[in-house]
Amino acid sequence: MAVLRKLLKYDLRANMKIFLFIWPAILVFSVIERLAISAKPDGKLGTILISTTTTIFVLAVLAACIVSLVVSIVRFYSGLLRDEGYLMFTLPVKPWQLILSKFLTALLTVVVTAAISVLASWYLFDGINGFYEVAKLLWNELDLPSGVTLVLVGSIIFTSVCMLLLQIYLACSIGHLFKKHRILWSVLVYYGINILIEVLSVSGLIGFNAFAVFEYTSTLGMLNTVLGVVLAVQVALCVLYFFVTEHILRKKLNLE
Repeated sequence: MAVLRKLLKYDLRANMKIFLFIWPAILVFSVIERLAISAKPDGKLGTILISTTTTIFVLAVLAACIVSLVVSIVRFYSGLLRDEGYLMFTLPVKPWQLILSKFLTALLTVVVTAAISVLASWYLFDGINGFYEVAKLLWNELDLPSGVTLVLVGSIIFTSVCMLLLQIYLACSIGHLFKKHRILWSVLVYYGINILIEVLSVSGLIGFNAFAVFEYTSTLGMLNTVLGVVLAVQVALCVLYFFVTEHILRKKLNLE
């Protein structure tokens, strides 16, 4: 665990050099946009001002989300599959620790970026009172079944992000097994995995509808069951992606 903590510290420090400027910028732009809307400027100049600040805010959010994903990919590819990999794999650490460090750092970066973007957008349109009103509504109106559904949906969103990152890592690792055009092969492998997963998902859904023998007292119960199956499959795929990537880096890695 001490080794993993050191790796995480190194990876987080590298990411923070970029995102400690990006995250505050999103919040600053949301405040500027909120002030511009609250001022309700009249005339053509006011319309241009609001349109400009809105465009800047939207572009800042989109850029932050894209950059968080791109940085996560570049950190994995350059850190483990390019020249820097020579140094990393000479350290007294295991491949799974290197992968896990990159993954946790990327996951934290993506989640924090998404959370800040959502909070900034929420503040922009609802203000501080909006947070209180929505929290009050959820607390008073959600019953247990719908609460379970909400937890399942949130878990599926989270595991989808994990799947995306680990699938990219796996595609990069497989693509790197080729001697030429490794980036192109990585892209092709990524889309090939997507196609395979979609085919299996459709086949599984058809099979579930054909052979389902469960009786549900409500549509919500059936929905929760489907969401639970989806979540279980996503977790299984995350584990599969991780260990196949680890096997490739441990047994098949070629940094030439």
